[in-house]
Amino acid sequence: MRHANGFTLIEAMIVVVIAAILAALAAPSFRSTIAAQRITSVSGTLQSSLNLTRAEALKSNANVTLAPNSGTAWNTGWKSYGADNVVISTSSATPLVTITGPASVVYQRSGRASAPATFKVSAADTTTIRCVTVSTSGSAMVTSSGC
Repeated sequence: MRHANGFTLIEAMIVVVIAAILAALAAPSFRSTIAAQRITSVSGTLQSSLNLTRAEALKSNANVTLAPNSGTAWNTGWKSYGADNVVISTSSATPLVTITGPASVVYQRSGRASAPATFKVSAADTTTIRCVTVSTSGSAMVTSSGC
């Protein structure tokens, strides 16, 4: 009598079921991790845009504004533009992330912000938040609390 090598169909199905159960248990923590990473990425992009806007105000010796693409909804993306309304840079929409902040941030030609500003970046699938603050001196900083 010959002895067959390999797995039976039943054994393979049991392994697949166990793997599916383990994946289902791990999925919620992955969702939270992905949301937290998305928040970190968006807050870093916002900080970079603020720094670019400040640098452009200094370079052009004119006021430069960073504002949302649509109304006051920062998660629709944002743009920076000069006094002549020429768009300097844009950032795309950030779905699945909520950004609350001022209507706009205006950098004066000296590089100082016309008023301090605070942005709160959050998402539904995690408790992680990031705060992007702009001081009157114009510097933008990301922190994990203090919004």
